[in-house]
Amino acid sequence: MSRSGGPLAGVRVVDLGWLTAGAASSTMLLDLGADVVKVEGPGALDPFRDWTGAEAGTDWWNHSPFFNFTNRGKRSLCLDLKDPRGLAALFRVLEGADVLVENYRRGVLAGFGLAPAMLRQRFPRLVIASISSQGEDGPERDMVSFGSTLEATGGLASLTGPADGDPAVTGRNINYPDQVVCLFATGAIVAALAQRDRTGSGAHLDLSQRELTSFLLGEELIAAAAGVPTPRLGNATAAEPDEVVVPDGDGWRAVWASGSAMVRDGITLATAAEFVAGTAILHAPDGQPAKGTPFGFGTWPAGIAHGAATLGADNRAVLLEAGLTGSDIDDMERAGIVATQPRRARSE
Repeated sequence: MSRSGGPLAGVRVVDLGWLTAGAASSTMLLDLGADVVKVEGPGALDPFRDWTGAEAGTDWWNHSPFFNFTNRGKRSLCLDLKDPRGLAALFRVLEGADVLVENYRRGVLAGFGLAPAMLRQRFPRLVIASISSQGEDGPERDMVSFGSTLEATGGLASLTGPADGDPAVTGRNINYPDQVVCLFATGAIVAALAQRDRTGSGAHLDLSQRELTSFLLGEELIAAAAGVPTPRLGNATAAEPDEVVVPDGDGWRAVWASGSAMVRDGITLATAAEFVAGTAILHAPDGQPAKGTPFGFGTWPAGIAHGAATLGADNRAVLLEAGLTGSDIDDMERAGIVATQPRRARSE
């Protein structure tokens, strides 16, 4: 649950996001004060629950560091959307929602009976943020992509890597397009909420990770469009020929005319005094590190009130708030429509 107050206090977000792109976008809204309800199905968990560190033989779905790192502070609703009663319950939840965030493969949301066009008619004030690899329309809209393919098709990889070597992608280690899309998505959602407050009408936001990755190329994209693309230069800079990266003992050092700096690895960076004083990494009440926030406000300091909820921990509270009765919820629990554990064993 979010801390009280904040710029988005009173805004409710229904999070159908998976992995980083969708889930981290709703986490940023939570960090601005929104109440975020994470919705998963007993047969359709966020894949991060079944990731490194989720050990078989335990309630592994509650112990994935990657899931907990990205989803701290949210309320958890585990609801089978393939069952008509589960879908009807989600509609009740959406009646009180301001924002829906999703990053399913195109067509999946409609397959659940949640086509954006229908949602816009049924909930005209709802802001729907659809985050996909290629966007909602265009010839490649049905393409499934990963961070590596987005960096390749978006042009980023062509400018990354040694001048005389191969293009480089950040791969699973970073998955850069997933990490940055949440910044764009958060800004677009906040803008759409502001417009809704003026006009009374929500919006369907179409956020293509490939297009946003290309946008990151900045002036290099403009140069290419003008027919004068910059070749891949690696660490070389024509305007600063003395600027290089060189081996330094067991590590590396960036050197330029007026000084130098160590190239930090993750552990060195995470323990640096100025990094510890920042907000990129925050800590949950149990002391575990969690994904932080890139922004803060003088009247709304960064912080985490709650860690990640266990699967379905808030089923009853969220559904009661949506107007379902205790008897309704009991029936859905007995039918397995509302759950607190998955229907399958951990994949190996």
